Amino acid sequence: MAFSTQTSREAMRRVLANPLLRHAKASIEEATPKQIALSGPAGFLGSRVLSSILDAHDHRRAVGLEPGEVVLLSSSPGNLMSRLINKHGHARMASVRATRVDYYFQHDLDSWRDQLGSLGMGGSDAVFVNLAALAGPRADRPDAMMAVNYRAPLAAARACEALGFGHWIQSSTQAVKAERAGQVPYSRWKAMADYSLARLERLPVSVMTLGLLYCKNSGVVGQKGDTLNMVDLALLPITPIMGNGRAPLQPLEVGDAAARIAYLALTEPTARPVQATSFATVASKPASADTRENSTPQTPSSAASVPGWYEKKCEQRHDWARPKIEPGRQYTWRTYDAVGPETMTLLDLMKTFAMLNGRTLHPVFVDYRNFETVLNVASLGNLNRQFVSLLRSEQDAERPIVGNPETFETLLGPNAKLFKMRDALYEEDEISSSGSEPPRAGNKARSIKKRAFPVLPALEWVWTNYRVIIPGTNLVLETIGTYLFGKRFASDENWWWIRTGAMTVLLASIAAGSAHAGAEFGKLYADMVGAGKWPPGFWPPWPPPPD
Repeated sequence: MAFSTQTSREAMRRVLANPLLRHAKASIEEATPKQIALSGPAGFLGSRVLSSILDAHDHRRAVGLEPGEVVLLSSSPGNLMSRLINKHGHARMASVRATRVDYYFQHDLDSWRDQLGSLGMGGSDAVFVNLAALAGPRADRPDAMMAVNYRAPLAAARACEALGFGHWIQSSTQAVKAERAGQVPYSRWKAMADYSLARLERLPVSVMTLGLLYCKNSGVVGQKGDTLNMVDLALLPITPIMGNGRAPLQPLEVGDAAARIAYLALTEPTARPVQATSFATVASKPASADTRENSTPQTPSSAASVPGWYEKKCEQRHDWARPKIEPGRQYTWRTYDAVGPETMTLLDLMKTFAMLNGRTLHPVFVDYRNFETVLNVASLGNLNRQFVSLLRSEQDAERPIVGNPETFETLLGPNAKLFKMRDALYEEDEISSSGSEPPRAGNKARSIKKRAFPVLPALEWVWTNYRVIIPGTNLVLETIGTYLFGKRFASDENWWWIRTGAMTVLLASIAAGSAHAGAEFGKLYADMVGAGKWPPGFWPPWPPPPD
């Protein structure tokens, strides 16, 4: 492989460093060039999937192969292409086009079929990657979540089947398998979309049931790092933790998810492995009664284990939450648990993010009530009402959701491994074979860009969503009071008095301030009327010019 310049050599080294090409280069070279329609290309996951696809295109060009094509589906394609060209350059973007779509309104088969067909898309080498999603409600569109998560993807999938597409890749969520999935709009619409895709007769479908996504480089969860983020709670002097902090999570590094989704889009769907229906193996060590009742969760362990207190709950797991598939559909339908290799609790997650930012977490366990009241008004970045409701159901559920990432992990090859969040803390992670011991002293801490609490975005969020002030004040009172006086401070029998007392103090302060301001203004007005002019030194505020 020849390189003309030092720049191209460095670019190719960067391309080959992508896990997609490091582990699956041969498969990428052997596959026929694909036409890929990508929705959600500007999102937290979609932007990284696009970068992985462009890396694969660069590699195919370098070895003399046709790269293929990407068609970006966006509500603002012109602005999107301008940003992407500035980021990737004209050479990398040579195989990319964009077209305007509207997931809020484009819900009929004909419009999708005619739009995709007019772009020359169709046939067995055409792939649709659906990463568009809406996790929270919109005040101006009560049906927005149904439109984006169910109606638009369903119409697009039927159009793809009519055009003879060779593959549909669907981003779903582990929440579709939760006990409250039918009660939470986001997971309900996603589950219905997954089932609808299972009923298609000819279109091969791969469903990624994604866990909580985070970025190891910027240390954020599920969105850009310059806005309010879930991890910003770990930057506060005291951090409110919802419930008992034991809600199980399987955080997945977003780069790992992007590389595997790109792999599925770039290779032949007939080569996809089948995931077994079993769930993650539970640790064999028995859980003692005192461990189960302990409010401090265990340290996350290896990829195939969960905290000891969790074992009893999971020993009777079965695959009750997956769609019931027709026998003939099993040949063209695949679903993968796209989750991380560690099962950790919400408390462990927040501790890890605090450590990444050089802080010590001071957790305060608060009730879900005030959190949900705040998020009913507006989502706090990626921390939305849907996420909190599912955490609430999972922390004490009889059958909490634990995915099995083994098949998803090895999509790129038998030696491909998913990134562990523990590895974000240390560059050399010397642990025992069981994976249960903490890293030894002397390991070099991994360096990431430390976050500071985003004060200005927080103030802007409060200004835009002013109705969060009262429930937000209640949450602050509960957090501080619980930290100072214990959990009994926020009990139901005391909460009415706490809230009444706080509001009385607030209203009394406002009344006293208003009375003082009124008295001062009355005195000023009386002086002005008596003298027939402004009091000396009051107006104008600057001295008059000399004669």
